[in-house]
Amino acid sequence: MSRRILALTALAFLSLTPAHATGGVSCEAEDRSAKFTIGSPVGRSTGGAFFQFEGSLELRGANVAEDFKKVTLAKDHLTQSWFDARDLKMHVHFERAGEPHGTIDLTVEARGNADAETWRGRYVISIGETVNGEFRTRRLTGRVSCSVEG
Repeated sequence: MSRRILALTALAFLSLTPAHATGGVSCEAEDRSAKFTIGSPVGRSTGGAFFQFEGSLELRGANVAEDFKKVTLAKDHLTQSWFDARDLKMHVHFERAGEPHGTIDLTVEARGNADAETWRGRYVISIGETVNGEFRTRRLTGRVSCSVEG
């Protein structure tokens, strides 16, 4: 009888564990400068680790290098992230494998609250390329919408 009570007590304590240990975030934007979707499952404990970040980025414009027009993003490209009850921030860095040297930096900042499924914010894309031996940078900005689950 005491084993049965002990087992039922243990089961009751296990059922009190929070149901949302993980969630997910995804952000997207589409305008005349860029179109992108990025996201990841996210741990909801302190630090909010991004587990399997991935995404795609399409740069639109007349002076975009052919290999920068469509870029696939992976976990290694996510260099910084922050996710708490009100703020979501991600910094993504992509670097061209060959010459001439070139980089894309995407920064997303959105705000919301625990009850909102959609968070709103802004993105900044910095495109850096070596042109005629000189490294030049240009910036694109726009609005972003993020879905937060869990």
